[in-house]
Amino acid sequence: MMKLAFVIMLTLVAAAFAQTPLAWTKILPSAAVQLRDPRSISVSPEGLLYVADTGNQRVVAVDSAGKLVAETGGLGDAHGQFRWPRVVIADRGNAVWVLDYGNRRIERFTRSLEYQGTFTITVQGSETPNQPDGMAMSPQSDLFVYDRDDSRILRYDPLFSQQAALGNGSGLQFVSAISSMAYVPALGLSWWEHGSDQIRNADALLNPSVSINLGTVPDDLRLASSESCLLYATSSGVFQRCSLTALSDTLVSSGDLAHAGISRLTGLALTPGHVLYVLDGATASVFRVNLLRE
Repeated sequence: MMKLAFVIMLTLVAAAFAQTPLAWTKILPSAAVQLRDPRSISVSPEGLLYVADTGNQRVVAVDSAGKLVAETGGLGDAHGQFRWPRVVIADRGNAVWVLDYGNRRIERFTRSLEYQGTFTITVQGSETPNQPDGMAMSPQSDLFVYDRDDSRILRYDPLFSQQAALGNGSGLQFVSAISSMAYVPALGLSWWEHGSDQIRNADALLNPSVSINLGTVPDDLRLASSESCLLYATSSGVFQRCSLTALSDTLVSSGDLAHAGISRLTGLALTPGHVLYVLDGATASVFRVNLLRE
């Protein structure tokens, strides 16, 4: 019931204020934090914002005002160093996960960005791990990884034991060129393949389910999860989908994005308090807006 109330409230608020300009606040860059080609953001349950500062080979944690709380990184292959960190996820436990693209690995950190461990996609008979190129996390800390080399999605439990796989086939079993992934308990795993007019979905066991038709092929699309809904963003705005059969609700219009000066949205994250963070890759900036418009 609480989840249903959240969905209804956010939908009604978005409709009621559709004509009222959003009050955006730019929290990054700041004097202490200058970003370069940032690719991903994630917000923890405690409200800390994590940014994959890809061009600077680091991950930073900031508070809601953009104040630097912690950082880790540097170019290299030692633990805590990166070669193009592309995705960051703060899970519902106490961990932060970073997809370290150039080093072909995923690393786990504490909330204060202290190194905890490394995960790779191992392949029998090969000394080189496969290339992770997307990831999502369930509330139970099941890790979903897109294996670009073998064109498949893998599901691992919290002990990194593989539980399911999707791919290496045709039709609904075929996956390729995944650009963004997210997991929502009510919908399962969602992903978008570059050049597609659909958001594809599968349940927790990676059985394909109903796709979300977009109508047109977007130039780019970014996915994120809220407490009970899927968020997705294109140049047309930011939308939420709370079931596979319902219509999408518009949370932020293209006009709102243009008003804020956001021209290339490369990441988004929503807090339980309805505060939306948006990452603009064109200006290497992070914006914050309260969707309740208080």
